[in-house]
Amino acid sequence: MIKLTPKIKTKIPVFADCITPDNLSGKTPDEIKKLKLLHGNKEKELGDLFEVSGSAGDEITIKGDALMFRNIGQGMTRGKIAISGNAGMHLGAQMEGGEIIVEGDAGDWLGAEMKGGLIRVKGNAGSLAGAAYRGGDGGMDGGIMIIGGSAGNEVGNYMKLGTLVVMGDTGTFCGTHMKGGTLVCFGNIGKRAGAEMQDGSIVAMNPIELLPTFKSNTITNPTFIRLLLLELRKYGVDVADKYVNGLYDRISGDFAEKGKGEIFVFNGR
Repeated sequence: MIKLTPKIKTKIPVFADCITPDNLSGKTPDEIKKLKLLHGNKEKELGDLFEVSGSAGDEITIKGDALMFRNIGQGMTRGKIAISGNAGMHLGAQMEGGEIIVEGDAGDWLGAEMKGGLIRVKGNAGSLAGAAYRGGDGGMDGGIMIIGGSAGNEVGNYMKLGTLVVMGDTGTFCGTHMKGGTLVCFGNIGKRAGAEMQDGSIVAMNPIELLPTFKSNTITNPTFIRLLLLELRKYGVDVADKYVNGLYDRISGDFAEKGKGEIFVFNGR
């Protein structure tokens, strides 16, 4: 296991996309210290900003706050990253495999365009978790993301595949432009959820304000929701029995688009 401990506290962002199990595996601590990253617009060696210890392997532990360290785990395909404090923007962006665990909060663009693997944030996340980058039309395309607290705006924007779970609240435009996948929110969902969604599912455990281009059509207990919630328990998610066995209002839309998207709202029974 490789242990990284931040040596500085800074208000200037550090672009640390070199910190992935793929990149650090097989390297000695001295080799890791010589890896390049950007501190603002200045190139630095990783050893200038981190204490490095441990032995080469597929697991990286970051001890301390990494809020200003961006792009950690970007594009990773294997291994594990554990962060004991907060994590910065673009954590796990475009990752294809492996696992990222954050004990604190995470910044914007968490798991943006991720294709596989697991991201688990025990605190809150910023906006655009699991979303597509500006100009793109493919957000989260596989994997599992679990946010233990609340998340910001545009969560799951352009989502295509995978499972995104928010235990707290979300901001506005949750699940906009969705093309597939499943987004589950146990708290309150902000306005304009599912705007222009073409496919995929949003599961809301509390009432939401629907756009006029959505239509309620039935009350059901979908098998896929029951199985999904039971699977989430294996990841330590505390899912009450009422959500597993209860009924949901099924709402279709957005009829301003294809209208094949679904919003399931727990109706309390």
